[in-house]
Amino acid sequence: MIAVPFNDHTCLGSITEVVAELVKNQDPAIVEIAAKHPTTASLAAWIRTLPQRDDDGDPEDGPKAEACEPPQRLRVPAPDPNCVERSALYLAVAELVDPRPNRQLATLDTPIGLHTFPLEDGAPVILDPRVSRNGLCCGVAMTAPGPVIVDAHDAIEWSARLAQDGAGNVRNGPSRVRKARNAVMRLVDESELPAPSDVEAMGWMFALAEQAARRYGARALSMVRTTAHAIAEVLDEVLANTQRNLALEIGGYKFEAPPFVSALASVAGHVGLDIGAVALRSKLDALGIGADMIGLVEEELNREGLTMGVFAHPPKLTTFATLAHGKVA
Repeated sequence: MIAVPFNDHTCLGSITEVVAELVKNQDPAIVEIAAKHPTTASLAAWIRTLPQRDDDGDPEDGPKAEACEPPQRLRVPAPDPNCVERSALYLAVAELVDPRPNRQLATLDTPIGLHTFPLEDGAPVILDPRVSRNGLCCGVAMTAPGPVIVDAHDAIEWSARLAQDGAGNVRNGPSRVRKARNAVMRLVDESELPAPSDVEAMGWMFALAEQAARRYGARALSMVRTTAHAIAEVLDEVLANTQRNLALEIGGYKFEAPPFVSALASVAGHVGLDIGAVALRSKLDALGIGADMIGLVEEELNREGLTMGVFAHPPKLTTFATLAHGKVA
């Protein structure tokens, strides 16, 4: 069934009317093409093989769909169609091959410019090899009216696809996006802690995706930002739950971090590193592991160019007692 357009109703509506008339009148050229394709998949594959000739706006290059701004060339069928003509041809012939699905035209802004394509039961039909299915699915979901539910994996894939579109002119850009996307998936699916270089690539990927998402409007931009924020939270959680074998051996005795340390470290990540450091130091003091032993560990780490940072040198926090005596700096 040929339905009203997904968007751009004035332009695509006039093209849809032309297509509906061709189907209604059983146009011989359309009927001949339909007879060669037993399925719509075969039809789409054939249309993808046709050479592309862009519409350069020449008023003599017609006929034209005058309702469009600017007017669009509309030849059905055409030996060298542009995206509008490909979509109109598919809509007409597919209706003869299998009239059951709901079909409509849509136009989105893509990395190759404004692109018109058919939707079949809401899913994009790819007739131009230069445009990805994932990118069009993302664009349709982000511009559809009403609420939209996006699966977490789809949100990651769409963000990566948007980033890849923006990385085309960057040296090693596409491969770096794939590296970042794979690191994000491993983080989400396997709680695998990414390497520092992967974390940097992940941030770069989402920055590119945010730039590209602006073409699709506020909802797409919100999806990328929400996805990036969620991934950051997952990364924080994995970092907080990563178990490190903290042990110190002095004079034949081995001192290992007690089980509560990892839990307190997790809390520290939420309430602030300074407060967490003080809480850990207080707990260790109660166990007899005081400043002297922590100082030894810090000295050994310093020799390796490392430090325990705030934990080794916790700040003196303001207490109710200092507030009562007016000692707040």
